[in-house]
Amino acid sequence: MNPLPTDPIDLTILLFKHMQDRQVTDGQLSGRAGQGVDFDALRTALDQADLLISANAPSRTLECHVAKGFFASLDDLLAAPGRRITSPSRFYLADSDSLYSGDAATLPSAGQHYLAAARLYGVLAKEADHQGGVGDAKTLVFLHKEKIEITPQYTAADLHELPDLSAFEAEFIASETHQEQKRTILKTVLLELFSGRKKLPFSELLSRFDEFVDKVRASYQLYVAEFSFQKVKAEVEKEKLDAMVKLNKAFSDMQGQLLAVPVALVLVGGQMEDKGAWTSKNLLIWLGALIFSVLMDLLIRNQRHTLKAVKHEIDQQRQQIENNYQTIAPRFADIYKEIEDRHTHQQWLIRVVDALVALSLVITTVLVLRFSGAM
Repeated sequence: MNPLPTDPIDLTILLFKHMQDRQVTDGQLSGRAGQGVDFDALRTALDQADLLISANAPSRTLECHVAKGFFASLDDLLAAPGRRITSPSRFYLADSDSLYSGDAATLPSAGQHYLAAARLYGVLAKEADHQGGVGDAKTLVFLHKEKIEITPQYTAADLHELPDLSAFEAEFIASETHQEQKRTILKTVLLELFSGRKKLPFSELLSRFDEFVDKVRASYQLYVAEFSFQKVKAEVEKEKLDAMVKLNKAFSDMQGQLLAVPVALVLVGGQMEDKGAWTSKNLLIWLGALIFSVLMDLLIRNQRHTLKAVKHEIDQQRQQIENNYQTIAPRFADIYKEIEDRHTHQQWLIRVVDALVALSLVITTVLVLRFSGAM
């Protein structure tokens, strides 16, 4: 026979598997050793491991302590509050013949769910304001307007898969982004979900963990949207100011030249000679008015291009915000409508200027024709 293991858990497992009429009660294993194991060697190994209570060689009966980490079932493991909070680094479940040494795949689904539950308790402990309870039964106390205390009470029947646990831990515990706000959101959701409760068994949070995570995510997304809104709003307001300045400048650049329109009409009316024939003076005055109108038309065309360029720039910015911030983009509709109205107003003013310049040329032409006897 191979040498007996010296590790207490491995030794207890071997004894358990080779024992007949075995019983495990109150942390003690008793029964009759099978013929496939050397009784004396087994007794010596148990004694050296400080597990032996009694041994009877003629009847091959043994009574011993089970090693720390050996459990008859998952319920046996969960009997101690400390193990509900922190899973042992190595343990054996006799009812499923499962030895855990760090690889969850060696456990049945219930055992894997237990590891996830203990991990969740540890994750929440990092966010708790402080821990209460007595001895190993550490409770988690959360304070936010009200107080709620989570106690480590749950059984194997309360365990189930927690598929969102890793993502929850990565997003809201391990992440350094908005740490304080995330912590506040977590406590707020906890208090809302279990409103009016002062003490809460961990089993209830386990049963509603998916709902808890969904609410935490929704609250955080709302916070991020509001945070983004303030940031983007400042950017949009700045762009709005720049756009308004450019739109107003498109018209103000022509205001000096506009004063020449009525002046030109006064000069035309006062300087042209009514001689009933073509004169060089009248033709020169009309030619000056024509050149003035052409130059004004070029200026107006340039300002129209400026308006078009500003409008294109604003439209690009609006499209970019709608693509990058779909949830908050509609909240900037009023700002862009104001810019649109200003653009329309400036377009209308330029059309009026264009019409006045054209009208002044028409009046000058009518006068030169009339004074020259052509009309």
